[in-house]
Amino acid sequence: MTNWTPKLTNVAGTDGTSGTGRYVSANGICTFTAQIVAKKETTAADSSGFGLTLPVPAAAGCRYVFSASLDGRDADNGVWTGEAQIYAGSDGTKIDRIRVTGTSNGAAVQNVGHLYGDAEGAAEAEIITVTGSYPTA
Repeated sequence: MTNWTPKLTNVAGTDGTSGTGRYVSANGICTFTAQIVAKKETTAADSSGFGLTLPVPAAAGCRYVFSASLDGRDADNGVWTGEAQIYAGSDGTKIDRIRVTGTSNGAAVQNVGHLYGDAEGAAEAEIITVTGSYPTA
């Protein structure tokens, strides 16, 4: 496996996160795990929420969905599951949206657009984890 540093996309202002990741790219398929840790409060630039860089560009023209989780740690004391998506119209260089189940509207998924990091007395940061496989360009 190869190490890589994933980064959030669509961030407003300063990105207070750090990322670690590992991937394997072989025979036209990339399998990866990315972890983003919020050290400081971080907010998305708009309501579509955060995206995520990929280690190898995905084949364009198709929609890909990956598993995602958000560990609220001391900020919210819970783990939410969801999905990360690359849309068919994307250029394949990044995940377009990270979404997790919300506390309203039943189990509706909501865009992840804010990480508390060290704000509001949080003793530990939130962690976003995204895993999956996709065909490469």
